[in-house]
Amino acid sequence: MSKQANGRKTVLCAMALGIAMSAGGVHGQVIADAPAAQPAVQPQIDVLMPQRSIGVNQAVVISAVDVDVRLTDSLATTTIAITVQNNGTARSQARVVLPVPEGSGIRTFGIDGIGDEPTAELLPRAEATQRYNEIVRRMVDPGLLEFVGNAMIQSSVFPVDPGATRVMTIVYEQTLDAHRGRVEYVLPRSAGYGSQGIGWSLDIELESSGKMGPVFSPSHPIVSKPTSEKSMRVGVPMLDEPGAFRLYAVLGSGETATTLLYPDSMDASSGYFMFVADVPEPKMDRAMLPREVTIVIDRSGSMGGEKIEQARESAKQIIRGMRRGERVRIVDYSDDVRSFADGSVEISDESIPQLIGYIDSIQSRGGTNLHDALVEAVSAEAAPGHLSMVLFLTDGLATVGVTDEASIRKAAAEHNGAERRVFTFGVGYDVNAPLLDGLAMDTRAESTFVLPGEDVEVKVGQVFDKLEGPVMIDPVLSMIAGDGSGLVPELTLVEPRELGDLYAGSRLVLLGRYHDLGSTPVSMVVQTMKSGFDPAVRLGGGSIMSRFTRDDATVRHAFISRLWAQRRIDSLINEIRMAGADGSEPNQELIDEIVRLSLEHGIMTEYTAFLAHEELGIEVARERDSNGDSFAYRVAMDEITTLNSQRSGAAGVAQASNRKDMEAQTLQGQVDSDADGIYIGGVVQAQTVTKSNSYLDTSMERVRIQSVQRGVGSTMYKKQGRWVDARLGDQAGDEPEVTIAFGDEAYWDLVDDLVAQGRQWILANRGDLYFMNHSKRVLVQNPQ
Repeated sequence: MSKQANGRKTVLCAMALGIAMSAGGVHGQVIADAPAAQPAVQPQIDVLMPQRSIGVNQAVVISAVDVDVRLTDSLATTTIAITVQNNGTARSQARVVLPVPEGSGIRTFGIDGIGDEPTAELLPRAEATQRYNEIVRRMVDPGLLEFVGNAMIQSSVFPVDPGATRVMTIVYEQTLDAHRGRVEYVLPRSAGYGSQGIGWSLDIELESSGKMGPVFSPSHPIVSKPTSEKSMRVGVPMLDEPGAFRLYAVLGSGETATTLLYPDSMDASSGYFMFVADVPEPKMDRAMLPREVTIVIDRSGSMGGEKIEQARESAKQIIRGMRRGERVRIVDYSDDVRSFADGSVEISDESIPQLIGYIDSIQSRGGTNLHDALVEAVSAEAAPGHLSMVLFLTDGLATVGVTDEASIRKAAAEHNGAERRVFTFGVGYDVNAPLLDGLAMDTRAESTFVLPGEDVEVKVGQVFDKLEGPVMIDPVLSMIAGDGSGLVPELTLVEPRELGDLYAGSRLVLLGRYHDLGSTPVSMVVQTMKSGFDPAVRLGGGSIMSRFTRDDATVRHAFISRLWAQRRIDSLINEIRMAGADGSEPNQELIDEIVRLSLEHGIMTEYTAFLAHEELGIEVARERDSNGDSFAYRVAMDEITTLNSQRSGAAGVAQASNRKDMEAQTLQGQVDSDADGIYIGGVVQAQTVTKSNSYLDTSMERVRIQSVQRGVGSTMYKKQGRWVDARLGDQAGDEPEVTIAFGDEAYWDLVDDLVAQGRQWILANRGDLYFMNHSKRVLVQNPQ
């Protein structure tokens, strides 16, 4: 693609890049390379780190970075085009320093408009570490230490005339280790690069010698679009999250599932797991399970105008998209409840015009009788041999008949003998968000909120498109021993707690804890035990399976523990919200667990954001009163009680939206527009850790917390002018046992020690750092 004129709108954060330059003696943070003996006067070459010094009196800057990656089985080819421009009035010289994964090799290198042939050298890990440390010493800036452990590509010095632009293109290759058919691709990027506003684009092409399995990123949301059974295009539309871009792909093995493990630092047989599976399409010669769909339309007075028109169009869209032989029922309600027929009717050439005619006759007027509409929708006799589901749409609170939230949920459950899945759609802010969430959760479905200005038809269509081709009904998770011994690890605290139905082409992500895992292979299996459905007809093997052993666990997968904690906190909050329907006080044990997980993993929500306040010490947050309640618990109880009482309005919808942001499952819908047209029809996926710690407040405004950092082995909080490790706990106010000044010999020994642990990211922060290392309290006096 054109690297400069393609006009891409994708604004992406990026890997760390260093520029060395000389510009008439005006510099930012600099390191002076020693000048050669001849000639006598040599322009000084300055090394600048763009993520720290952009716009600070420097002439040469990076204006854009475009990355193309090609993965062919285990071979990765990365092409990086770096656009450099000189905003000064004098000719400058520049050098680019690029962190790359160990084992990479330069294939090509070039700079446009340069007469002399430029060169680039690859410094392996040991030499690169020396160079990184040298730059840190000279700049008196520890920011580059996060890249120690990577190799480095360093260009020769090249000139940039005033007002000129140069594009440097670097192509490097690496062979990725394939583990159980899964490869891991990493693009090193700075954890602090996101705020600098450099335009980035990242496109990935994958080709496999066999059928392609799951492709996912735990670091950033991606857009994927298969181009064949063995190839795929992947884009990264929102690279504003800091940190390395990480992509996992199962290529060529034919596997549809993979499991990643992160070991417990105290017990190698225990840890965290992440199971990822793509639900396969049914075999072409097998009939798919037909659906029976009940469409429930709110025709109360508040649905007038554009909303009722969109609701009618969405219903007609669903009917036209159903297969012949499937069944549909139309229920509409305001003060009263009506339906097209007493039961569902079969989709046929004769019934479709009749159904559409009835939908066109629906007019908005009256109040909102949610209770009776739900009972009518779920209580009708189900069609044998069909998967029955309800699409329930409302734009308001219950105002007619039974209006109590708990009573409505209870009635829906009591009358749903057919176990219909109830997919709810809340239009606007004037809805009871926990009620709609609860109705969906109770039936293994999902809720969707259509915000003001959004299109009802689009949102309903996005959900219904995912419900094509049910493959597994009421799936369950189990373990099988590879040696037939029956000895399998124990799985605990698995999220989600109940699995929803699996549909063709959907993504399943499970997270949890494992215990007593040995070196003998075991398999994690997802299968259905639902009576009356034969999974073998649809899946061939009748299950989705992934095999692993204790040896598969690695600290590179530290993100799994945080992703699990994110889902666990979401689950606990949801439990509190559901129990709050009758106004009861939140459960103390649940709040204690939310606070503990939030502190340990640095996951801030609207209920626990106070923990990130710089004046609140960690040891103070953990202090307990005479009743044994911690300060953090007391504040969290007040926050949760207040917000839990706000069931509707913008505050209620905001809380529901925040829960969905934390779920880290495949996002709903497809890509409808794209600047280049490449990804239209592709699927947006997000199995990611939310590193930015943001949430919607009660006014639907985005709040961002920047005083928390998370990485391998630690969560660091900015507290009273220093970064403090959450693992210090009650000792956070104690004196350090070891104090190390920046640049001392002990400092560089500590760098090597943390690199070995994968925790060198801690040292990349400015200011004092107070953290646990080998069970000792360590204070590092980094430059401010």
